[in-house]
Amino acid sequence: MGKKFQLWQPRSTDCPESFSHLANIVKDNRKFEEIVQLNYGDHGLQDALDSITRAIKENKRIALYADYDVDGTMSCVSWIWFLKAIGYDNVLHYIPCRFEEGYGLNLDAVKHLIHEEKAELIITMDTGITANVEAAYCRNQGVEFICTDHHKIQQDKMPDCVILNPKLHPEEAYQELCGCGITFVLLRQLGREFPISSLVWNDILALVGMATICDVVPLNGVNHKLANLGVQALFRSQRPVLKEILRACSIGDQIDEKDVGFRIGPRINAVGRLKHADLVIQAFIDENPGDLIKYMGQCNEERKLIQAKIVEEAHHEAQKYDNDRVLFLGGDWHSGVVGIAASKIAEAYWRPTWMFGRKDGMCKGSARSIPGFDVTLAMQAVGELFAKFGGHAAAGGFSFPEEREPEIRMALNRYAEDIYESLPDIWQSKIHYDCELPLDLANLKLADELSNMKPFGHGFEEPKFTLQADIRNVVFYRDKITGEPKHTAVTIHHPFGSQKIMFFNEVHEELEFTKTARFIVSASKNTFRGTTSLSLMGVDWESVC
Repeated sequence: MGKKFQLWQPRSTDCPESFSHLANIVKDNRKFEEIVQLNYGDHGLQDALDSITRAIKENKRIALYADYDVDGTMSCVSWIWFLKAIGYDNVLHYIPCRFEEGYGLNLDAVKHLIHEEKAELIITMDTGITANVEAAYCRNQGVEFICTDHHKIQQDKMPDCVILNPKLHPEEAYQELCGCGITFVLLRQLGREFPISSLVWNDILALVGMATICDVVPLNGVNHKLANLGVQALFRSQRPVLKEILRACSIGDQIDEKDVGFRIGPRINAVGRLKHADLVIQAFIDENPGDLIKYMGQCNEERKLIQAKIVEEAHHEAQKYDNDRVLFLGGDWHSGVVGIAASKIAEAYWRPTWMFGRKDGMCKGSARSIPGFDVTLAMQAVGELFAKFGGHAAAGGFSFPEEREPEIRMALNRYAEDIYESLPDIWQSKIHYDCELPLDLANLKLADELSNMKPFGHGFEEPKFTLQADIRNVVFYRDKITGEPKHTAVTIHHPFGSQKIMFFNEVHEELEFTKTARFIVSASKNTFRGTTSLSLMGVDWESVC
């Protein structure tokens, strides 16, 4: 048992004898099947292609309706760049306001698009799979409605329209595409009828990579390929907005999935979380996006402050429900930020977590889960209590009337209790590691080998290893503002001298009095002042003696 996790679980008991052996262990642990050539086929595409091709040739008014996160906005931008490249301008886009309209389609917005914007074809992206009411209204008005979405299908809310959803694909590998991924599939097929330049395809592919990483879809063979190609495309791109984003995030000679997921993505999402995501679209289609890119950064800094306050308050709220199987927490919280906060709380308490803000008698929020518990299935089980909900196994969004809060809390806990009876291990905090790492393999070549496997993410997690070593010394780095200890640096004895293990934002005072310890670490390269070395990041540790 470590200091942070109750269970350390090895994915393999093999001990690597070489770097190639280690690479095979990592891939086998993930059951990873590399995709050489992406081929979605024609599954569900033809009806959508026929309608869109006809609309373009007849110069119909096309409305693009997209969600407000990275996946939705990048899907929308993909469409705009494609249509601009073929010279088609009879198009408008619509991003709902997170606070006034909430997640998903809404009938008022559809009416606005039809009656005021004169839309003749509405295409949704990263949303729409539960829009049965809105699709029926479009049909009655003689307006074509095409749903491109990747979220779980709820049969009772499934729209009667042309649907392109990877969940309907017969091959499991393609079922996990994100919204921008399925948009890319559709645009590539549409490009056979309306060709565009390779430079535009490169830029659209960059958006697909960003969305695939930021939407945290499983990086199976298909998504890993798209994410990898997308990161490369982003680095190659000469489009001003993409170059400006890289500059704003201080990304220079190299870029990887961490830059996308932790630096670029939060800036884009912060705008939709705090303001209106239409500003993201404007930045990506503006000829001079500098000011809007700067504004994204300002929103992200504001988001961090709000998030910290919510997390602190949520910790106090969680104490009231110490015996509950799930946490269902509400407060005077910003509904655009509670999702990130819920992730922190779910990890801290190792319980499925729903967090929401209360406003004008309604509650809106986000759910985050732990491995093995599907929050969207949980909401489906008590669906009649929610006004609206949707999402994936690991995350979801929802809204409900405030007076139903106690009832929903009780119902979700009953559902979770039933699962606990048969699968209690779900509620034990655990971490998986790939294998034991011999100290003689803990060198820069290890980082090179792992770098060749990138990108890492959900479903193709960054490799973690255990190693046991004697401790040479421990140093605590202090916060520049408060002067209090903030980071822990452990120097261990190594066959070739010494090696440092860093625990960022963690203070482990007990290590000062520990002679030998086992660590769980991740490994990467670190370049400082022209020198590149192996960087080991501490994840957890336990004393041996």
